[in-house]
Amino acid sequence: RDCLLSRGLGDVYKRQMINTMKKLLNTVLFLFVILMTSCTAPDAWELVSKDSNIRFALENKQENGGTTLSYSVFYKDGVAMEKSLLGLVMDNCEYGKDAQFVSASAVRDISNAYQLKSGKKMNTTDECREQTFTFRTKEDKQFNLIVRVYNDGVAFRYELPGEDGQMHTIQAEHTEFAVPVNGKAWIHPYDWNDRHKPSYEQYCRSEIDIRSECGHGRGWAFPMLFNTNGVWMMITEAHLDGSYPATHIDNAGTDKAYKIRFPEADEPIVPDAVEPVSELPWFTPWRAIIIGDDLNTIFQTQMISHLNPASVVNDESWIKAGRASWSWWSNGGTPRDYKAQLKYVDLSAEMGWEYMLIDAGWQNMGNGGTMEDVVKYAQQKGVGVWLWYHSGAGREKDSVSTHRLMSDPELRRAEMKRISEVGVKGIKVDFFDTDKQRIIQLYPALLKDAADNHLLVDLHGATLPRGFERTYPNMLTTEAIRGAETLGRQERCDQAAKHNATVPFTRNVVGSMDYTPVTFSDKVRQGVPAIRKTTMGHQLALAVVFESGFQCFADKAESYLSLPEQPKQFLKEVPAAWDESLLLAGYPADYAVVARRSGDVWYIGGISGKEEEREIEFTLPAGCEGKSFTMIIDGKDKDSFDYMPVENTNGTVKVKVLPNGGFAGMIR
Repeated sequence: RDCLLSRGLGDVYKRQMINTMKKLLNTVLFLFVILMTSCTAPDAWELVSKDSNIRFALENKQENGGTTLSYSVFYKDGVAMEKSLLGLVMDNCEYGKDAQFVSASAVRDISNAYQLKSGKKMNTTDECREQTFTFRTKEDKQFNLIVRVYNDGVAFRYELPGEDGQMHTIQAEHTEFAVPVNGKAWIHPYDWNDRHKPSYEQYCRSEIDIRSECGHGRGWAFPMLFNTNGVWMMITEAHLDGSYPATHIDNAGTDKAYKIRFPEADEPIVPDAVEPVSELPWFTPWRAIIIGDDLNTIFQTQMISHLNPASVVNDESWIKAGRASWSWWSNGGTPRDYKAQLKYVDLSAEMGWEYMLIDAGWQNMGNGGTMEDVVKYAQQKGVGVWLWYHSGAGREKDSVSTHRLMSDPELRRAEMKRISEVGVKGIKVDFFDTDKQRIIQLYPALLKDAADNHLLVDLHGATLPRGFERTYPNMLTTEAIRGAETLGRQERCDQAAKHNATVPFTRNVVGSMDYTPVTFSDKVRQGVPAIRKTTMGHQLALAVVFESGFQCFADKAESYLSLPEQPKQFLKEVPAAWDESLLLAGYPADYAVVARRSGDVWYIGGISGKEEEREIEFTLPAGCEGKSFTMIIDGKDKDSFDYMPVENTNGTVKVKVLPNGGFAGMIR
């Protein structure tokens, strides 16, 4: 302006020039503000499911003088998961607290069709959206949060990139699950008995207050089922590759929110520390949250399988799900008796079951033959033989080599090669007894060696399923359940019906379950029988209600061979792998009606968990309306059957059951 005045220009022209320069200055200032705003890092993101019903909301916002990384989950118009903390501590460095946002990848649509060899639905598709969010710690170390959103839930895990050849330790994981409290929970306490060996064999605590504490100070086990804010939701863990221990949950989060907890220090099998140790790059297990309007969404989910790597077995033609007979449940000494084992080979042949299992003690078999002789006899009958082994956990330094057969890599491979050449089809490996990392590493090593030798696997006395069946399809089932082998005590028989009506909604959701069901006899323990409280119809139905790729029918041979013709025929035909599975009706701990399809046949099983006579109503699977079939139902008492013709139904069926009763049927 002074320059213009000094040149003596006219007043009008001077005003025009001054106004032009003011406008130019304002424009520059405006552009500067826009530029600075655009350079400010975002602090909130959303990833939405393909059907737009589920939203994963991620935040990295200033809070209480620092930056906090957290997430929330929304289902339709409601909150499924309230704001929950994220992050972990590695090498005493915070990954999450006061983190700086670096970048967000493009959203990736995943659609991978694959086939399982057993399970609730063998032909399935991993269908979701994935996005990776990169952050930087105060120490300038990068980490990623990988998020997937499915139409039936969300999953996330941490990635710690790099490759420095060093071993790193995660001292803590901050991950929380702030489940809204206006609802109910069904959760199993983390198994903590007098042996301090968690085996996931506790009873579920049903309809308890959300965020209530367990009481024994060890926390809760996965999976956790909730009904809150009008939705059903399950929280669990997926993909254990050996770089992390299996985890569980306590109430140490904000306002008693559920929080990830490492194994207990005094789990005695191995003296190792409980913190994860690994080289970089390092991926933690997936934290999975399954969400839906109804229980059928929870029941049908295959998210846990989806979150695992693809199969590493090139030729899967030898992997076949199947049913088995088993002598141990009715008489624990029979695995040492050659002639007794031949009887169970004959039972499997008579019933059309694919396998028979010889349990602990077969190495000392006598009375006319050896394990190898049983295998030869079984081959002639078209029956495959499985053998029991101790995992070797805690026996790594045992001087008796047979005690280390499954834990010592060289001994394991030699033994697997030997029995495979003999003709053995599968192994039941028992007593893993801890969730610490070193024993978790044993699972994939054992499964890989078994696959290399064409051996099927039943993981017994093991950790909860977390999806091994996708990567190692030779793994057909896992125990991790208080099954029928515990029914030698009366108090457990008294609770069996309620327990059976709970686990289809909890434990069996996340993987095949080696319950060893369908026991019509009273189990005798130390000469004293424990009286079965469930009906014959209830027990028959468990062949459908409980899913297991290796379905081991536990009762003595005489019990099955003496069945009336229709129940016997049902057990001859019911398969161990499925093309489709549906929850037709039910409520945890109350009752469950399940339909599973194999080919063009639907199998139906229904059980009651109540000690009262009642009528159970359910709707048949689509396409079954108007079909005629016979339902096998409870008879006049718990020890008998009756039969109910179903003809020209409009799709709705009502069945009367006795206390702790049940029913089963086939629709062709």
